[in-house]
Amino acid sequence: MASDDEFSAELTMHLRLLLTLALSSVSLAAIAEDWPQFRGPGGRGVSETARPPIVFGPTNNVSWKVSIPPGYSSPVVTGQRIFLTAETEEGFETLGLDRKEGRILWRQQIPAKKSDGPEESGGPGPAIPTPVTDGKSVYALFGTFGVIAYDLDGRERWRHAFAKPNREAIGSPILIHDLLIVVSDQQDGSYVEARDKQTGHLQWRTERPEFRVSRATPFHWVHGVRDELIVPGSGRLMAYDPPNGRVKWSYSGTARVATSSPTSGDNLLFSSSTKQADDMTSAASAAAEANETSGVAASPFGDGILALRPGGMGDITLTHLAWKGVRSIPYAASPLFYKGRLFTIKSGGMVSAYDVKSGTPIYVDERLDALETYYASPVAAADRVYFTGVDGIISVISATNSTPTILARNQLRETIVATPALVDQTLLVRTLKSLYAFSEAR
Repeated sequence: MASDDEFSAELTMHLRLLLTLALSSVSLAAIAEDWPQFRGPGGRGVSETARPPIVFGPTNNVSWKVSIPPGYSSPVVTGQRIFLTAETEEGFETLGLDRKEGRILWRQQIPAKKSDGPEESGGPGPAIPTPVTDGKSVYALFGTFGVIAYDLDGRERWRHAFAKPNREAIGSPILIHDLLIVVSDQQDGSYVEARDKQTGHLQWRTERPEFRVSRATPFHWVHGVRDELIVPGSGRLMAYDPPNGRVKWSYSGTARVATSSPTSGDNLLFSSSTKQADDMTSAASAAAEANETSGVAASPFGDGILALRPGGMGDITLTHLAWKGVRSIPYAASPLFYKGRLFTIKSGGMVSAYDVKSGTPIYVDERLDALETYYASPVAAADRVYFTGVDGIISVISATNSTPTILARNQLRETIVATPALVDQTLLVRTLKSLYAFSEAR
């Protein structure tokens, strides 16, 4: 039988353990409230703690609205700060805002020539990549300049100018541990690299000479005890080892231009790509060349919604495909894993949901009655999914019903390309010229 001293010591140990677990839970909850990168925590588009409003609009459940310079990057949040990028006549800007009131606290500018902008180049414009934050610094990427890091008060920490500007750089930077990951796929000289987030010093660079222009954000896939850097590209999906940039595996047969970002759930990796008109031309050329040399036609490009199993090495095209969807493939909006389902949104307001274990459609091409183009990726919280159209309609559906039950259709009447952010009770929506915070009145 234990003595009183032994019992007291054991009780003290248990109390300390419970206190540690409680503090850990509080810490995790606080971290979960942040929206630190493109598509939020882990790049998945999901908040497990937020409860944003269902119904909102220009005059309904508006906590605040602030005018900001034009840009397409999505807002990111850490603590009481919001960060985004923009483009002005004078150059490219990174902005820090107060989350409670929407006040612009600071703005830092990188001067740029007018020829660097979209009007002259015909390209998409430099203020598209979404910044990323680790809660201590914020990192912004501008394709025609490079990468720049600030502390949370806007003081510059370091900058790295690209040796070769990339006007087509749209994919956002991400953080993996102490590494800032940047993908620069372009017509010539494509690569993926990692820089020390504290100093900006190059840690590794892996050339991607066979890849052309890509517009997808990379993804950090954590499964079991392994983690991989997933980078979509022209014709292939690649996995790299984050500490050193070595290629781990590849999956062949995706579209020529990667336009949406991967996600994961239930121990599967999900990726979506769709062929465009120039894919058909490239595929026809490849087939003609193959016919001339071997008599066998082969197309390097394909499309579909993919579910891949973990644990692959080398070429996993024939070995690790769990299932593939070939209908209702979105163009730019990334797939969303939530509540055991994979959701997609196609231009025209066509929403689909799949059971992720089998790939069986729960519903396909159901109309939201919001006949728009969809560039923003869907986001989810509180058993709801939010779909944002370019013309300013944000549709909210139930995430668990057998049909896409529309809970609200909110009309902002402004152009929206950026993906919304979900924090606490708030939905942050960046339109072309404004940033809104929507919360239910209390």
